[in-house]
Amino acid sequence: MIARPLVLALLMTAAVGLTACGKTGELERPAPLFGTKAKADYDAKRAADAAARARDAAARRSQQNNTLLDPAAQQPAAAPYAPPLTGRTDPLGGPSTPNP
Repeated sequence: MIARPLVLALLMTAAVGLTACGKTGELERPAPLFGTKAKADYDAKRAADAAARARDAAARRSQQNNTLLDPAAQQPAAAPYAPPLTGRTDPLGGPSTPNP
């Protein structure tokens, strides 16, 4: 009678422990241990991959910067709120804009 719950508890513990194992995403290959040509090829491939990631990141940043502009006016999009009025105070008591 006690064996069935014990086995079930052990299996559940093992299942929880195994779900935490592993890395998500792309796995990294370790560097080769032997061979100068293999090491040089590995270093060249890593450098090429890093350069490709840098190009992709720069392209994404450029694309994001272009989407921030209003395509019709080629100016930054307007703020979703009105600017504060000069001379008015905010609810906390400070000036809303600095005095010139």
